[in-house]
Amino acid sequence: MAEPSESQDAEAQKLEAQKLKAQREAAIRADNLAPQVRRHTWINIAGPIAAVFLGIAAAAIYLRPIDVLRFIQISRLGWSGVVQNDLALKDTLITYLVTGGYAEQEPVVMIHGLGPNAALVWRGVMPLVASAHFKVVAPNLPGFGSSEHKQVNYSIAYQAAAVAQMIDALKIDKINLVASDLGADVALYYAVDHPDKVERIVLVGGGLAGKRGADKLRAGMLPTTVEAIRAQAQMSLFDLPPLPEVIYERMMMELARDMQAQTDMLNSVPRDEAHIRSKIGQIFNTLTIIIWGARSPFFAAAEGEALHAALPGSATVVFKTSGAFPQLEHPDDFADSLIFVMKQTEGGR
Repeated sequence: MAEPSESQDAEAQKLEAQKLKAQREAAIRADNLAPQVRRHTWINIAGPIAAVFLGIAAAAIYLRPIDVLRFIQISRLGWSGVVQNDLALKDTLITYLVTGGYAEQEPVVMIHGLGPNAALVWRGVMPLVASAHFKVVAPNLPGFGSSEHKQVNYSIAYQAAAVAQMIDALKIDKINLVASDLGADVALYYAVDHPDKVERIVLVGGGLAGKRGADKLRAGMLPTTVEAIRAQAQMSLFDLPPLPEVIYERMMMELARDMQAQTDMLNSVPRDEAHIRSKIGQIFNTLTIIIWGARSPFFAAAEGEALHAALPGSATVVFKTSGAFPQLEHPDDFADSLIFVMKQTEGGR
């Protein structure tokens, strides 16, 4: 057999070199293309998923805007150690917000009044008060928020009885009561019936408002028009951006669930406040503070002074730049005031 010539060897080497070069170039192109393919693949996958989630979020906001807002606020509170729990009472089920900490910490029970916030009206101050080593519990009263809604008479007396059941179920012996607008009557009703369990009372923009005060609350806190619900949402400080009218209409429909409880409480003011006044001497020695915002449309200086006169030995605190909800508008200052009060003894009044 003939030996390969030198020219044939050279040609073979040249072809081999070209083949290796082509393979290297192909490998380089593959390396360059692979990230782009992966990136495009992730875009193709993530894009539709994001669109689905955005669609679900938009639908939820449209269908249940208040529930979505409450969910967002509760989620935020979770970062500061506040959680929502359920509690079965004798004839209903309530939910309540509670701070972390130790069971032996001095308890503070915060009772909401009217409006869309329910227990979340205390969202700005609960973590701050808890940081001063207090155990804070804020129930959604029966008929409000995520608590059970039933066909019963949600009078002030009924709500005070529910608070009493909750306190007993949580095995709380001594409490500090903090209550807002019509919730102040609930706190007073509980206090005059259980004076031995109440250490201090803080009433915020409410308490013994009478028929005139109840009428003002009814007109301002039970919205019947889109403009009224828009004003209430802004007053309640949900930090909302401008929303289309249809969302406010949905809010009204959603808040209609709480309307029975709010109406029943307002209707019970004459009867249940008469009960409070008949036993007001039971809390004569209880440290009581009355707080209100100077710009509140529902609770003015005249109401504050009248309540102060009805509660001998009480003290007053006025937030000059606040409206109906100083606990939301100025949470840091409000919490400081609460902590100062909670640390006072009878002799330090």
